[in-house]
Amino acid sequence: MRILACADVHGRPAVYQWLLGTAREQGVEAILLAGDLLGCPEGFDTPEEAQRYEAQTVTSLLKAAGVPVLYIMGNDDLVELDSRSSHVQSIHARRTTLGAFSFVGYQYSLPFMGGVFEKPEPGIETDLASLEHLVDSQTVFVSHSPALGILDPGFGESRIGSDALRRFLDRRQCLVHIHGHSHAGFGRVGRHLNVASGGLRRAVLFNLETMQHQSLGMELHGLEAG
Repeated sequence: MRILACADVHGRPAVYQWLLGTAREQGVEAILLAGDLLGCPEGFDTPEEAQRYEAQTVTSLLKAAGVPVLYIMGNDDLVELDSRSSHVQSIHARRTTLGAFSFVGYQYSLPFMGGVFEKPEPGIETDLASLEHLVDSQTVFVSHSPALGILDPGFGESRIGSDALRRFLDRRQCLVHIHGHSHAGFGRVGRHLNVASGGLRRAVLFNLETMQHQSLGMELHGLEAG
């Protein structure tokens, strides 16, 4: 099963259009979006109002994908997509099965921007404990946050990954862990894939049967964290 994974698009229409075109060209069977899906367009009274409008635009684009789109939100998102479509669905705190594989998501990351999808480590640890029964060796686990110390550079020498998430992934040996959040961490280490677009045209094509991946897009130099 071939999937196209991306995160941290931050509402860029050109990136979404590129993703959908790439998905068609590559013949993927699903698109995964690991948070920070929305930006903050101008002309609205509040950021929440701006994102509610943008969420409708993004959802309309994704409904035209032709394959299932599985997503979670991220720390820069203030509202849910709320697509109400079986083809575009949130996998936060739930398990969705496609073929021989399952997909489980978790959208909270550590306090960073004061957003609604942020929690301190104890809260993340409690949440993840409730998801352990959903994760097995055929599960693609999708989070916005990286695991601490793995593909998680922040600003300067800082690390922005979650220790609770790392310990959870040590306990539950999922097939692959896909995340974003750290723009500068784009790449792969073992079963961990950072797919942060950073608002650029870049994503990862991943084959779940062979565990092979390919970085797609010419703009492979991102920003730091978001």
